[in-house]
Amino acid sequence: MRILILALSLAFSASAAAADISWHADRMAPGSVMVMKDDAGAVTHVKRGTERGQHVFDTFAGQGRGATFTGSYTVNAQGNVTTTIAPDGAVTRYRPHRCNRTPGRCAYVMIHADGFKEPRTRVTSATRSGLTYEEYGLDGLMAQGALELDRLGAAKSGWMKRAQDRRKLRTTRVMIALK
Repeated sequence: MRILILALSLAFSASAAAADISWHADRMAPGSVMVMKDDAGAVTHVKRGTERGQHVFDTFAGQGRGATFTGSYTVNAQGNVTTTIAPDGAVTRYRPHRCNRTPGRCAYVMIHADGFKEPRTRVTSATRSGLTYEEYGLDGLMAQGALELDRLGAAKSGWMKRAQDRRKLRTTRVMIALK
């Protein structure tokens, strides 16, 4: 009986550890749209294309023709953010990447547009339906959250809580249109 319990425990822990939490942005053609909504409103993500092996997305506050451009970001083949670009063109880089979709403890450096290099660590765990994470910066725990993922690894829903906030910000995908 003990051997059976041990075997089952190892099998379940191995399958959770081996779960794929990558975002397969390569399966989204240019023009694909994903809309996420939270208490602050909707954010629309539109895949612009691929440049130098990175998938490029533009973001907009709102939906439809009235949406306002809020910037761009690039992700690598696993869905880890490598750069964010503000509407004014200011670029923030993440080296080697932002660790969004890297299981376990992952250290990276956030290089702000002014050149300031900020060390960060993200601890991400695969779950049955997606992932959970904790993000640490210079002052300790900065944020924690969870995402439910679809078959592409795109977020279906989730929550995020900043260390200084009392409540969780819940997010739900309201639309995805693949091209």
